[in-house]
Amino acid sequence: MGLILTDNDPVAQIMRLAKNVAGIDLNESKRGLVEGRLAKRLRHLSCDMAGYLALLLEDRTEMVACLDLLTTNHTFWLREPAHFVDFQTRVLPALGRQNQSKLRIWCAAAATGEEPYTIAMCLLRSPPPSGAWDAAILSTDISTRALGLAAEGLYADERVAQLTPQDRELALHLERAGPPRIWRVKPALKAMVHLARLNLMDDAWPMRGPFDVIFCRNVMIYFDRPTQERLVNRLAALLASGGTLYVGHSESLSAIAHPLRTLAPAVYGKR
Repeated sequence: MGLILTDNDPVAQIMRLAKNVAGIDLNESKRGLVEGRLAKRLRHLSCDMAGYLALLLEDRTEMVACLDLLTTNHTFWLREPAHFVDFQTRVLPALGRQNQSKLRIWCAAAATGEEPYTIAMCLLRSPPPSGAWDAAILSTDISTRALGLAAEGLYADERVAQLTPQDRELALHLERAGPPRIWRVKPALKAMVHLARLNLMDDAWPMRGPFDVIFCRNVMIYFDRPTQERLVNRLAALLASGGTLYVGHSESLSAIAHPLRTLAPAVYGKR
């Protein structure tokens, strides 16, 4: 990977490697978390931390597996619902008034799929005057494990608890009566969502945009300020004129330089 790590603390080196590769800022207070999340993997591979570090430096596939273990992918349908209210009541009607039915959206931290499928559900709730959106939702994440679960599209009751009965009828069907009950995403939503692995720290991204809307929520909390600034400016460059960026409610952009204007808490627009 072109990295030379010089100290003799393999846990500290693995944390630095995670930052260099994926931007994940793991300080010393996260040592216990790192050790705990990697413990089962080390037992499976019959190696210690020093041996695992050596493997990471040699094997990109294992680095992907390591990042899967170090990232948190807990989410649920309609998480931070104010964003979906804004998307459905401001963004979609404005596009409809412009007779724009073609809609390109990027969900940059798709995790296990609840967020992009919620976006798709909002599109079904609010069709344009032409009758249907020509919508594509690019949904990326660094975690191959999470993306596999997103592709499966199966969710237990607690993951869909925020949905009304009408929303469940629109978006899901009951796969298994349980307990616990399991719900499957309907084909109409799946057809709008394209899942792909992407490391936001990669020097080049394969997509060119422009995107009408970008959701990049609850991922920058893992990055330091310079990394956040670089990322936000790269996202802004891919937004269409008048496009919207949603970030997590705990992710303020006030301390970094960027070209976007604040529209609402954790909602930014491109001039």
